[in-house]
Amino acid sequence: MAIVLGVVIGLVTAPRARTVPLVAPATAAPPSELQPALDPPTWEGSRLPGTAHQMRVREQDRRAFSASLAYDLRENGAGNVTTADVVIPPGKLFYGALEGRDSTFDEYWAVGLAQVAGVASAPPNPHVWKRTGGGPWMQLVEGPGACDRLPPVLFTAWRGRPGLCSGA
Repeated sequence: MAIVLGVVIGLVTAPRARTVPLVAPATAAPPSELQPALDPPTWEGSRLPGTAHQMRVREQDRRAFSASLAYDLRENGAGNVTTADVVIPPGKLFYGALEGRDSTFDEYWAVGLAQVAGVASAPPNPHVWKRTGGGPWMQLVEGPGACDRLPPVLFTAWRGRPGLCSGA
């Protein structure tokens, strides 16, 4: 009797096989193109945390901004938007950095206008992106008022608030 009782208890308490498979999360890791290698900062060795610098926009940076917006659009159900579908017109992108206490705390910021092909209701302009240290570029905010999220000290490095921040 004890053996039968043991078998019954074992069967009742044993883990059951899953009839429904576990599903991986719907969101995939951001594409690697969101993290282009950074050039060594010109301020390394003479850091003044909080100091702003205008940065030169490299092609891999421009591609990272487009990829970030395409990734966000796909994650929010806008279909199969690719990096190539997102165009940031020449002269419509400002890029700067704030020195951190070391390179892992340096903040990189960008604001730009974007045109998105194949999306019925494209997100409003302008777009603000941020990157901390060597991490990925992430779009923070878009639309009217987006530039209010930028650190004001960047406007000094850029010699004023970009015209695209006021809808120009």
